[in-house]
Amino acid sequence: MLGTIGDAIKGQKPNQPVAYPLEILPQTAGIPATEGMGGAPSTGLAAIGLRYVGHPYKFGGAPGKNAQNPWDCSSFVNYIVSVKGGKAIPGNGPGKYTGTTHGPPTGAWAAWTGMDTIKRSEVQAGDILVWLGHMGMAINNKEMVHAANPRADTLRANIDTGSGRGPLVRIGRLR
Repeated sequence: MLGTIGDAIKGQKPNQPVAYPLEILPQTAGIPATEGMGGAPSTGLAAIGLRYVGHPYKFGGAPGKNAQNPWDCSSFVNYIVSVKGGKAIPGNGPGKYTGTTHGPPTGAWAAWTGMDTIKRSEVQAGDILVWLGHMGMAINNKEMVHAANPRADTLRANIDTGSGRGPLVRIGRLR
């Protein structure tokens, strides 16, 4: 048996092996942070996120105060937005999350009132992308940076084909 998506949404580590359905597509694997289908932001949260391409992945990982530990998709976004960006995240005021715990899971981001929901056509660098059980951060209208899985770690990928998790549940712009 496998851990469930429900476990991930709740932020709970499954007590059984987890299948990682995210596969790296040939056209997005190994894209350096300075190349790709669109421009790379030079400032802001997305630029900070791109600095961590290659950072190790661990389901349920807490990044630590200086990102010294592996993370998963939501703890990556928590770290970039709050620790590095000083902004609020679900359940935490601006800059209050320290990285010493996992922090809010993907499901909390999907329901959070601290960001405005936007259309896919409006995506810009720094917008938060939420799928069922997965999330990342846009670096432009076509690409994102996200903590993918233990085989791929943190990488740059196409928003529409690089998630492997079905349709977007929410796209949010931080306030």
